[in-house]
Amino acid sequence: MNRSWSSISARALVALVLVMFAAIAGTTVALAASSTPPGGAFRVFGVSNGLGGGGKILLTGAIGDHGQSQSVTTSGQVNQNGSYVKLTLTQGTLTLNKTALDNAINRQFEKAKLNRPNCSLSAAASGELPFVSGTGLYAGATGSAHITVAVGFILPRKNGKCDTANSATPTASQQIIYGTGSVTFN
Repeated sequence: MNRSWSSISARALVALVLVMFAAIAGTTVALAASSTPPGGAFRVFGVSNGLGGGGKILLTGAIGDHGQSQSVTTSGQVNQNGSYVKLTLTQGTLTLNKTALDNAINRQFEKAKLNRPNCSLSAAASGELPFVSGTGLYAGATGSAHITVAVGFILPRKNGKCDTANSATPTASQQIIYGTGSVTFN
């Protein structure tokens, strides 16, 4: 009788441990899914054609997400000359104010020298982009990103000369974005 009792007790103990483990694991998963991320440092990587429309974006660290960037106005309307950048990510959106970065890159372009034999031009600058708003997982997020942007163009030729008119569409262009930031989730 002891033998069958210990056999039953061992099976009951194993079953109890498995039920407790499943309950703890389920609770942990539910808490993780419903809790606010801890926040902290993150990195930003992006590429675009450099013409102001937006591009692909990847964030790692405290914000682990990816998606598209788009220049927008204060009201959120898409505009390649907008003072804000909206990141449409898989878990929500983040809007940042890019005025300081735009001003810095414009100052660098004013100083940039056009390579006349091949009509190429490039510039790089950095600026702070504070968070303005967020949705989804990023609703209520506060923080900023310090972004460096490097952009290069090859301008078309017109009448044998480099076409430097604002209306000229580059024959090739590329923009690379890198930065670091800090986020707090509320």
